Amino acid sequence: MKRVQAPTGNHSLFLPSIPEASNAPIAANLIASGDYQVAILVDESISKSELWGEDTLGFLEFLQPKKRLSFFVFDCPPSPSHPDAFERDCDRISVLSKMLSADEQSDVNDCILIATTPDALLSPCPSPLDQKRTELTINRGQELHFESFCRELATNLGYSSEILCEEPGQFAVRGGLVDVYPINGDRPIRVDFFGDDIEEIRAFDPTSQRTSDQLDHAHLSSAKIEQQDEKEGEFFRYLKSSTLWYVREPEILLGRYPLAFHEADQKAARKANFSLAWKSHSGNRSFFLGSSEIDAGAGIFEASERRELVIHATSRELNWKSSAVFHEGAFENEKRNRVSSLFQLLQRQDEGHEIIIAVGAEAEKKRISDLIKEESSLHRLAPTFVPVGINEGIRIPKGEPMDLMNQFLGQPGSGLALVASKDLLGRERSRRPTRSRKARVQKKEVDQALDFSELIDGDYLVHHQHGICRFNSLGRIEEENAGEEAITVEFDDGLLLHVPLQESHLLSRYVGLSKSKPKLAKIGGKSWAKTRQAAELAALDLAADLLRLQASRESHSGHAFSPDDQWQKEFEDAFPFTETVDQQKAIDQVKRDMEAEEPMDRLVCGDVGFGKTEVALRAAFKAVMDGKQVAILCPTTILCQQHLNSFRERMIDFPITLDMLSRFRTGRQQSKILEALRMGSLDLVIGTHRLLSNDVSFKDLGLLVIDEEQRFGVQDKEAIKKLKASVDVLTLSATPIPRTLYFAMVGARSLSAIETAPVNRLPIRTEVLHKSDDVLLKAINAEIRRNGQIFYLHNRVKTIRSVARKLETLFPKLRIAVGHGQMSEDELEKVMTDFVAGEFDILVCTTIIESGLDIPNCNTIIIEGADKFGLSQLYQLRGRVGRFTRQAYAYLLLNRHLTVSDQAKKRLSAIRQVNQFGAGFRIALRDLELRGAGNLLGSEQSGHIAGVGFELYCRLLKESVSRLKGDEISLRPSAVIRLDFLSPLGDIKAKDSMKALEACIPESYAAEPRLRIEIYRKLAQFQSTDEVKEYGEELEDRFGTPPGEVHALLMETEIRCLCEEANFDKLEVKKGEIFLRLVRKAGDKNLKFLRLAGKIPRLSSKTPLLKLKELIAFLKIRIHGNMENKA
Repeated sequence: MKRVQAPTGNHSLFLPSIPEASNAPIAANLIASGDYQVAILVDESISKSELWGEDTLGFLEFLQPKKRLSFFVFDCPPSPSHPDAFERDCDRISVLSKMLSADEQSDVNDCILIATTPDALLSPCPSPLDQKRTELTINRGQELHFESFCRELATNLGYSSEILCEEPGQFAVRGGLVDVYPINGDRPIRVDFFGDDIEEIRAFDPTSQRTSDQLDHAHLSSAKIEQQDEKEGEFFRYLKSSTLWYVREPEILLGRYPLAFHEADQKAARKANFSLAWKSHSGNRSFFLGSSEIDAGAGIFEASERRELVIHATSRELNWKSSAVFHEGAFENEKRNRVSSLFQLLQRQDEGHEIIIAVGAEAEKKRISDLIKEESSLHRLAPTFVPVGINEGIRIPKGEPMDLMNQFLGQPGSGLALVASKDLLGRERSRRPTRSRKARVQKKEVDQALDFSELIDGDYLVHHQHGICRFNSLGRIEEENAGEEAITVEFDDGLLLHVPLQESHLLSRYVGLSKSKPKLAKIGGKSWAKTRQAAELAALDLAADLLRLQASRESHSGHAFSPDDQWQKEFEDAFPFTETVDQQKAIDQVKRDMEAEEPMDRLVCGDVGFGKTEVALRAAFKAVMDGKQVAILCPTTILCQQHLNSFRERMIDFPITLDMLSRFRTGRQQSKILEALRMGSLDLVIGTHRLLSNDVSFKDLGLLVIDEEQRFGVQDKEAIKKLKASVDVLTLSATPIPRTLYFAMVGARSLSAIETAPVNRLPIRTEVLHKSDDVLLKAINAEIRRNGQIFYLHNRVKTIRSVARKLETLFPKLRIAVGHGQMSEDELEKVMTDFVAGEFDILVCTTIIESGLDIPNCNTIIIEGADKFGLSQLYQLRGRVGRFTRQAYAYLLLNRHLTVSDQAKKRLSAIRQVNQFGAGFRIALRDLELRGAGNLLGSEQSGHIAGVGFELYCRLLKESVSRLKGDEISLRPSAVIRLDFLSPLGDIKAKDSMKALEACIPESYAAEPRLRIEIYRKLAQFQSTDEVKEYGEELEDRFGTPPGEVHALLMETEIRCLCEEANFDKLEVKKGEIFLRLVRKAGDKNLKFLRLAGKIPRLSSKTPLLKLKELIAFLKIRIHGNMENKA
């Protein structure tokens, strides 16, 4: 065996003894100054090479903003049993496909950046010829037989036909549109055919299904990955363009991957190795660069040219010291440290260095700029800012060779100081959000609407006009040569009712008070009308009570906090990430509430890891800056400790005193804290139930924050009520208990929902499996291979040690710890701290981890006996992993010898289905449905809820609250529209006799019943013409140009909205006459119809669509006239 050597001469270079921080800027500089179309960064692990690639990408975007950059991570092929096998295969195919197309459409402005490892490069891949053969390329303007294209997708390429195209490897056909999500693409595309010609190719968002960019062409790789022949070393044959190879620590790689860098002497025994990088394409202009932090061997670069560079790490030069614990004067100390570091930079600038500061967030740039402005002696300091969050900076003295960093310099011959914001601000590195590799579906709205794909035969529904019924089927009803699609439901005495799809909005799920089955309603009976009327009256009474309760709270005028000051702005600028839209909205709502006279009572509902804590941090800071005290109430000691750490870290720069009151404090410490609270010398206290004890009193409490509200019991809630009589209350929860959720949803309490996932967050993969050693071996080894940690949840303290011992037998090399609530405080705290610090690989624990622990490196959770947990609890437990950018896995294990109850099966099925982000809200609703609503709203309401179902009752309650609040739209009547020139779908007689137009969604326009139901339900909910017009644009974008029937349906909906706005409750057109019935006023016995000059108005248009337009114009004139009269 002989070691392979990189090509010598001008083709390779080795840089010994340079800091790791210099690798990314050097790589970016080389790519920017050369004409490399591919750059490959090789490191010992995928996680390291990925971080290096992200930083290089950031520097490149700064140096060459016009360059079109594509960044990929190329990993080893996954094992077929890996939960993410298909996604990871897609990522690999994306790289190969991109390199193929780059070779065909070479452009100096395009560059592919690949982060990888030696074993991934040598792993089996399909040959370029095979890859090209299994790929389909389509171009705008191309002639392509429509049906052949759909057939090709399904058969040759192996894509699955779906209702909606949301995931890679899917396609959906609607009329002349074909939506495809290429497995090698980062977002789905919509191909618009005109006959057999491709008229347009547009990318679209899988969540909203709305299109964005126009594309000239698209490459579709085959999804039949497992059927391709793969060989080791084929990757190198894709490299036909000029390539930059940058190998970090080649000597370490040589030891770790010996076979990759050695070649057998015997030709027959030779395997693929790294020499293929230069042997596959000896003609192309490739360059090989190696570097190491210490000069302890050069690996494959032994024969290459060596260059000694003088590069210093700035962290050793800028003497920044942060105080870990707040003390009097710490704020001034921190500021002095920062200003001192900036003066050192000014000195470097005067010595001839160009100053570049790498900032991971816009807020960091603003803070550093403000510090320079505030200090008059620093005004000469003129740094350039680069939007990259790096761990450490570098400095190259003036006069040293700069050819490997020349793109960063404005003046040739200068020195360079590239500083990390962390070196100046003393904060941990903040990573700028890198673009997500694949567009994913994020369900945003809290959708209570019925999903008919989820319904099974026998589910209970409520028909709003006829009462409680049972779902039977969804299908086509044929009658007298006419067919119509309908939802079939069963009432009492086995009577079946076919509900047309247009009326699907009249159905909702039945959620009762208990698990018992409700009694089916009788069609035509009077009992349903009475039950509903009684429920409406009861809802009105309850709404009045709720609003009285809120009014009495509001009559206790609270403290109106001052608007944001400079300190608040500085505090918010220190947030090292970019706020999501929902998060910013929640922050603004909380501030508005705090600045009002009335006491705040707001629920912030956001998924785990979506930034609820930052909302609380800003509210707490605002309260303290106004001279008020803040109490943060948490359910567990560990969560208290974590909040204390994060609050301390964010508030360290400001004169705020904070502490924790929990069993992690001794009796003496607790006494001191209580005294400080009474005297007002402690601004902010974080505590468990201990905060609710009688001996706790505040000098001037202004804000109470309740975290993980669902964990507090009834007694705690009563104590909280006393505490919050006139203080502002902010409640945080991912899965709010249903009572709280519904009070907020019906308007009796303010609600902010954070439903947008942070950039690059991946949904948690959930597997429900029978427990076995094989499952454990696969799950734990997969996580350990990527240097991660594992939560193993066993919820019985008695047997937890024996479970840990069994795992030690299975995994003798792993470090295993045990943590549960019956351990002493010190012992538990030490275990948790050590686990966070990476001292253990597996933590065997009870549900003590349920609330709020953030451990970035722990991304696999294994839950034993998953059927024994409630849905919200499973959701919270699963949320302990996947809080950062790595793919996380949750394995829900069942005992193979025990039967699982139906209830538990439904729970596990629900948790498995809810993989998307922001699902805590829907989990709370589903949990309510499985457990029954319980005595949520008091015993007086129980009978009414049981009678009409919880969802309909809540709708009635919400309407009552809106009416009593005087909400203008909710006070409008519900209008009935009957137009004789429009016929219902499938009504042949009406069509023949009147030459009527159908107002419907034809099957040819949206083939799937589920999609048509969704459209009908949405149209039924609209209350303004703007909503209808906007939805019309969405339909055109998603389904193509609407036919006359769809136009008629949209205009009919617009007419209904206009009637309600004009105060008409019925519009009927008979033989051209317009009968508009006015809403009956109190005391009016007769019905009144609109007359003009004493006559019933008439339509003059001849065709149905023109008649609809005439009606819309007529109603708009009426509304305009009413408004002028009011004015």
